[in-house]
Amino acid sequence: MMLRRVIATLTAVAGCALGVAAPAAAATQAAGAVPEIAHGLLPTSTSWLTPLSGIVLGYPSLTAGAKPSLIVTGNGGRTWRSLPPPPVRFPVNNNQPAATVADGIIAVTDGTHVVATRDAGQHWSPERLAGTSGKFSVDDLSVAHGRVFALVTTAGNSTGSTVVYSGRAEAGVLRPVRGLSITGSLTYGDITTAGILQVDLGTDFTAERYWYSRDGVHFTAAPLPCPATKFTLLGGVHAGRVSALCSGTPSDVGPGQNDKQVWTAARLGGPFRPSGPVFDSPNEQDFAASSQAMAVATIFTLAVTFDAGKTWTVKLTKPNGAFWTDLSFPSATTGVVVSSTVNNALKQVANVYRTTDAGRTWHPLSLP
Repeated sequence: MMLRRVIATLTAVAGCALGVAAPAAAATQAAGAVPEIAHGLLPTSTSWLTPLSGIVLGYPSLTAGAKPSLIVTGNGGRTWRSLPPPPVRFPVNNNQPAATVADGIIAVTDGTHVVATRDAGQHWSPERLAGTSGKFSVDDLSVAHGRVFALVTTAGNSTGSTVVYSGRAEAGVLRPVRGLSITGSLTYGDITTAGILQVDLGTDFTAERYWYSRDGVHFTAAPLPCPATKFTLLGGVHAGRVSALCSGTPSDVGPGQNDKQVWTAARLGGPFRPSGPVFDSPNEQDFAASSQAMAVATIFTLAVTFDAGKTWTVKLTKPNGAFWTDLSFPSATTGVVVSSTVNNALKQVANVYRTTDAGRTWHPLSLP
């Protein structure tokens, strides 16, 4: 599961609906817009163990203080049942609530606090972030090897940091992982558990560090997925191939746009090389890969490539702009993503989209 740093608020998305045209996408052809489905539950996060089994975290409204709902499916979203909700409210800041499931553990964050359960929500354990102080945010949350991993960014007057925290689920505390940190005026990072646990940290578009782990405790430094001047989104390991999306600084080719390129390595720990051409599009929000396809979400589109980034095709469009999160492929052919937007009446709309044909078509799931 992949939480994408600070949420692009629906207020900002609403601004897109008031007349900002969608920039041209880097796709070979555009697909028709998929109709929005209005639900009582507005999803903010989803995580899937298998193509059929997944959870969704949602709220009745995306307003501060709203109480969450946590639902689970075992048949690909045809039916859902409710789990005891986590003790976190919709945040007062612009952080994005997120949930992730693996190893019989569900972990949830509101962007400041982390809670975890091993018994499907019957008991929620607060996981304290040891040593945190001042202004910080949980920018990424994952579960692997029975441990909860949180990517925590702390802001300072001139220098901040991004640190990986980890701990056994329900132990009550997450501590900084030795060596997995970076400092600078602007710091960022990414965690993925797709195929194997990987961590990438960067600062100021001048320095980057990258590790992988086979047990969640010992981490091996490896060649960088992207040049240090780029921002890295990890795609995971699929059929032996390791992939990443390497992006330029925000707005490096125009307002709200940047350059992008897929880089891949033939094996874990091996050198990464470009696998497709550089293209320009609106700033990316999420990236995921499978053994058959890769997908990238920008504010206006979800595009898919079937040739490792050589060509792209737009599969979902959001003319009013959207915030995308938890784009992932739980199998070679099944993928999911959450999209939050507003309709033309500026009403909040959010959906979980699912594909079963490696990204060629996407359909909104029916939620409670």
